[in-house]
Amino acid sequence: MKLKSRVLQQGFLLALRFVSLVLWSFPGARALDNGLAMTPTMGWLHWERFMCNLDCQEEPDSCISEKLFMQMAELMESEGWKDVHSKGLKLGIYADVGNKTCAGFPGSFGHYDIDAKTFADWGVDLLKFDGCYCDSVEHLEKGYKRMSLALNRTGRSIVYSCEWPLYMWPFRKPNYTEIRQYCNHWRNFEDVYDSWQSVKSILAWTSSNQKRIVDVAGPGGWNDPDMLVIGNFGLSWDQQVTQMALWAIMAAPLLMSNDLRHISPQAKALLQDKDVIAINQDPLGKQGYRLRKEDNIEVWERPLSDLAWAVAMVNLQEIGGPRFHTISIASLGQGLACIPDCMITQLLPEKKKLGFYQWTSDLKTKINPTGTVLLRLAAT
Repeated sequence: MKLKSRVLQQGFLLALRFVSLVLWSFPGARALDNGLAMTPTMGWLHWERFMCNLDCQEEPDSCISEKLFMQMAELMESEGWKDVHSKGLKLGIYADVGNKTCAGFPGSFGHYDIDAKTFADWGVDLLKFDGCYCDSVEHLEKGYKRMSLALNRTGRSIVYSCEWPLYMWPFRKPNYTEIRQYCNHWRNFEDVYDSWQSVKSILAWTSSNQKRIVDVAGPGGWNDPDMLVIGNFGLSWDQQVTQMALWAIMAAPLLMSNDLRHISPQAKALLQDKDVIAINQDPLGKQGYRLRKEDNIEVWERPLSDLAWAVAMVNLQEIGGPRFHTISIASLGQGLACIPDCMITQLLPEKKKLGFYQWTSDLKTKINPTGTVLLRLAAT
């Protein structure tokens, strides 16, 4: 396929590479890292929604093509997606640490330096680096490190998105301290699918491993639970609320994979919710965690800047109707969130001020099946 030089310079290797449109700010370079991703990366990519559909003759509107990416970029500009972040639209690209990508196209093994330089020359701002077709653990580890160093040597600011721990887990426990030294965010678990079972599995894995992964996350390096599938086909409204709320609590990269040309107003409003995005992008940079689970109700919390806290209550019961759940205010925020009292605002599923609560108070909420209530607690 012959591409116009303008497009080639933008890095659109159609049918060969996984392209994303990303949003973030670029702080200055720092000594031990690249100074990037000081808050979680935000943007759009095609994989979950469009996969590797190359049949542009039969399916011109849903194949991987220049047209698709340019339409998404234009919509992000015109439909308010860009406005949720002050620094605008950037370009991401996909490659693989191994001999081939997962789809069988050429990988970067043995060509890390030339690939990094090529991406930099094309003006790429993010590299998503997969881990298929590695012949050893040593290949996997050294390859991820070498590409990180090669990207830094280009002199261009390129966010480095790794899948290093995902491919390391079958062999041994990943060294997250080391991974953070080389990557801006990293995938831990299998690919997300457009289904509640998939989202639920990711949340279960994250909470089961939170003692290992939560503390390593922070400005410049984030755990990546994979894409937001909000606005597609497989999640109910309550389940979409749950994914958005928990991805905010987990300080996860907010990378949508959906069709922005045909997204419902409700899903669009959820994805563009500035209050929820503010939790995700909170400058304190602390990842949240599951505080407790009882009778299929989970309580998650996340410390925020200005002594505030985000709290999410998830109803995992998949039978029956909405359930009421009462929590002690003193049990939240490590007992510090509401001393002597605090203002509690419900952000999801709809925004409303719940009022002032004292440290000794209880809060009763109603949560739909597979749904989530997201709160912000601000001490007074």
